[in-house]
Amino acid sequence: MIKEKVQRNETVIKLLKQFKIDPEHPPGDFSGVYAYTLVEYGVGKPQPILELFRQQEIKAAFRKAFDHNNPSILLSEIDAFVDAYALGDEIKSLRVDIKREIAAFYIVFSQVAKLTRNPADTMMSQQIGSLHTNIKNIQEQLDRMPTLEGIRTEIARLAAQNYPALPDNNVETLYTTSLQDENQCRAIALAQQMRGWFETLGYSFENHEVWAEEYFEFIINIPVRRSFDRILVRGIAGEIGLSDVMALRSSVQEQKTDEGWLVTTRRISRAARDEVKKEDNRFLDCYTFDELIDLDADFSGYVNWLEAEIKRRKVDTSYVPLACTKEELDPVTRQRIGVSHYEEEDGWIDGYIDLWLDDPAKEHISILGEFGTGKTWFAFHYAWTALQRYKDAQRRGLERPRLPVVITLRDFAKALNVENVLAGFFFTQHNIRINSDVFDQLNRMGKLLLIFDGFDEMAAKVDRQQMINNFWELAKVVVPGAKVILTCRTEHFPEAQEGRALLNAELQASTKNLTGETPQFEVLELEKFNDEQIRQVLLHQAEAATVDQVMGNPQLLDLARRPVMTDLILEALPDIEAGKPVDMSRVYLYAVRRKMERDIKAERTFTSLADKLYFLCELSWEMLSTDQMSINYKLFPDRIRRLFGSIVQEQNDLDHWHYDMMGQTMLIRNANGDYTPAHRSLLEFFVAYKFAAELGALADDFTELAQAQSCLDLNAAPVEYTWSGYFERQLDNSGNCIAIPPLKGFVKESLEKLRESFGKAPLTKAVLDLMLGMVSDNEALVKVIEMTRGRGEEEVGYVGGGMRRLWL
Repeated sequence: MIKEKVQRNETVIKLLKQFKIDPEHPPGDFSGVYAYTLVEYGVGKPQPILELFRQQEIKAAFRKAFDHNNPSILLSEIDAFVDAYALGDEIKSLRVDIKREIAAFYIVFSQVAKLTRNPADTMMSQQIGSLHTNIKNIQEQLDRMPTLEGIRTEIARLAAQNYPALPDNNVETLYTTSLQDENQCRAIALAQQMRGWFETLGYSFENHEVWAEEYFEFIINIPVRRSFDRILVRGIAGEIGLSDVMALRSSVQEQKTDEGWLVTTRRISRAARDEVKKEDNRFLDCYTFDELIDLDADFSGYVNWLEAEIKRRKVDTSYVPLACTKEELDPVTRQRIGVSHYEEEDGWIDGYIDLWLDDPAKEHISILGEFGTGKTWFAFHYAWTALQRYKDAQRRGLERPRLPVVITLRDFAKALNVENVLAGFFFTQHNIRINSDVFDQLNRMGKLLLIFDGFDEMAAKVDRQQMINNFWELAKVVVPGAKVILTCRTEHFPEAQEGRALLNAELQASTKNLTGETPQFEVLELEKFNDEQIRQVLLHQAEAATVDQVMGNPQLLDLARRPVMTDLILEALPDIEAGKPVDMSRVYLYAVRRKMERDIKAERTFTSLADKLYFLCELSWEMLSTDQMSINYKLFPDRIRRLFGSIVQEQNDLDHWHYDMMGQTMLIRNANGDYTPAHRSLLEFFVAYKFAAELGALADDFTELAQAQSCLDLNAAPVEYTWSGYFERQLDNSGNCIAIPPLKGFVKESLEKLRESFGKAPLTKAVLDLMLGMVSDNEALVKVIEMTRGRGEEEVGYVGGGMRRLWL
């Protein structure tokens, strides 16, 4: 791709020189800029498209459209030309989007016109670099714009910059006109944004237009039932004052519209706001542009949810700043040449993201980290920080920064469709009544900060190409004006280099409707806690003496470098103090056991600790194996019947078990009744436990958790069970549970059962790491390996591969 860009630039320069045009400094007249644009835009375009823009009537219409800053003039002229001439038939046969081509030509022309100053002016404004390279970047941005509203927003962005007036050196063949009043209007960028917004909402425009230096005016029609309301809209360049309200009232009366709106980017005087509240002015109103957007895009319900979720997670009070690193790559070889570390002196990762957010050239950033290193923690923390800025600006009437939109990907299927993700987020989860066009326009106008949390959680089991396709599917929202943060586990990518290549947008999607064009992507990686960060986070949860105890234990200190482990360590501390072994798997074991025992003591229970363990293990396996990271409470009875069989056939028994299983503090319920794990690593712990038991290799101290079973024949000698057999309970003729001998240990399942669980997919690194601490019987592993010898993949699945990874 880099080679193609270089070759294109060389072609452009060669052609410009043939036409005696300086490649770096376009001529200062209209004809010269138009010729320069034809070359920059035209390289690689079909011949009929170039012929269209060479036509004198099209050139004249373009001059008029540019002087009026109104591309619709050119659109109308070209529509008529294409319908009337044979050249139009050739263009139609190409099946190109002619409106997109017009918009692309228009914006390239605007960029060239902006750079028609002399070399000294160019250097003073620090516009260093090749002009044609800059224009090529703009063309690539246009290629990613799916809607004309998006292109209009880009035109508005360019219109906010200063363009020189272009003298005409060829008056015989061109339409000539003085610059119209709208070219002098200081609110032209606001006008373009408002026009794009109203068009997105489906409002139509009347012919009435007024342009002055400090304001503009037009009339829109808003559909209502079988008619429409006529609204006179006046946009103000600066502060809306009392005189503007009076002028609006006169204009509304003169034009006989139903209402009148005053709109500005930032400021409205107190007197103006008070004036429109008077009964005589009930048909008038004044808004900042942000307040105008609020009328049709109400995010208040989402904002309330986000605040509540952040406080539930205690992110607002317990967050500890995180450090990060960024690889520095050679721009040609893409090889690493260094690493930047962002710590306290740089404002931690927050400081880097603040700078990225302020950089208009950057649109997407991925944040990587090992499991439990704080990716989701940071996502909600930064959303909280951004939300406070947003609400402060809203309260003070300032132009608002981006609204943080946190979208968790754990609930979405493997074959991701970004439209479904957004529809689920806006409509289903938060009842925000906006369609995809409105979202797209808000995104392009720079009103949103999109935070996609957990790319690995929606794509844990997909193949390599599907993972690439999923990434590019999400990247559809990365358009000019957008800012997107994506979090993902480092270990989600089997090879670090390939992961970096994907997140830097260097691997292409196979899906034909994805262009593969690369917006500006970056990748950061979270660092684990240092000693001081560990102390800080522990002090949020424990007394100083307890903190000192953890800090003085090298094993615990090492485990606590992952933020997720600090809570578990404190939970497990009594077992650790008793001298029990310490490693990551056992910290989970001690913490999980104490949490489950506390749940049992907190209220009357109908199920044993072993039954709860079995339910959580099987539910966790279902979630991980299906990539569905939540389950609705209405589905619990079905899962309980399937797992526990005859002992819950009576509705009364089922109700008791249902109530018990929903009371687990390791499962968190949202307002819709969907249960999700408190942290993904808890799912992985329970799945690792299930796998180790199914292999018949579970260590004795882990087996103790499953031995806490009800309805045991304590007079019988303990026996060995398979994982599935131990929990298959039977009833006698009276409907009572038949007592079974206590559990001695687990033996391996049949190969058929192992193939459908342990061997269903490759082991993830997180599950493997947890299993390593749970497995103690190497002889049991050898027996499983022997079962797979001489058998094909269809018989063993991934059992053999998983065993080799465990063994090594």
